[in-house]
Amino acid sequence: MKKENLLINGCSRGIGYDLFKALNYKYNIYGLSSVSSDKKNIFYYNPLKNPFLEKSLVKKIKDCKIDHVIHCSGGGLKYHDKFLELNKLLDLFNINFFSIYEINKTLIKNKKKNKKINIIMIGSIAAFENKASIGYSAAKSMLMNYNKNLALNFIEENVVCKLLIPGSFNSSKGSMSRLKKTNHKIFKKLENLMPSKKMQNSKNIMKFIEYLLKKESNLLNGTYISLSNLESKSIFL
Repeated sequence: MKKENLLINGCSRGIGYDLFKALNYKYNIYGLSSVSSDKKNIFYYNPLKNPFLEKSLVKKIKDCKIDHVIHCSGGGLKYHDKFLELNKLLDLFNINFFSIYEINKTLIKNKKKNKKINIIMIGSIAAFENKASIGYSAAKSMLMNYNKNLALNFIEENVVCKLLIPGSFNSSKGSMSRLKKTNHKIFKKLENLMPSKKMQNSKNIMKFIEYLLKKESNLLNGTYISLSNLESKSIFL
């Protein structure tokens, strides 16, 4: 059976890094990374100051004939000021939303008419819970409406969009893994605040992502799925 082509946006650390390693044998896999790599299937892309894709990168993505894209990029950049300067707010929007918008636009505009594209975006519980900085929460909340609008606008063009909203979790080189190593006391304090008293692991979330890569999951087009491990009271609404 012919392997499908998968692009992972944000493969240098966190769940994107874990997915890149785990799915390498199932797909022809390509990655976008803010860290330079010698690997031919990993392309450099750092949207922090400029989310627009250079022509050379657009060509590379077009040549890959992508079937699926998983957006794992983003972060809070340690911007905790309640009155962020606009340039810092723009940084957060660039890496958490505008970069995703630009990549999706590139994929959809350059696909053949009958080709199907499956878009999976990894959001955050911060989109609808007071669990993070103002700037990060605002940037992540943009994905909520964007996901549904993208699905509605391109439903007749074989584009499927799904938004996954996890709570806090451990992953390779991820923020929680770094916190666990650098300040285990604070990590345990956060963990004990959770209803389950246990931090999620990226492996559990990855199993769900693998399901979202399957055709059977297309009924979830335009919806968001909360995997908050009871961190969010919104799942009871």
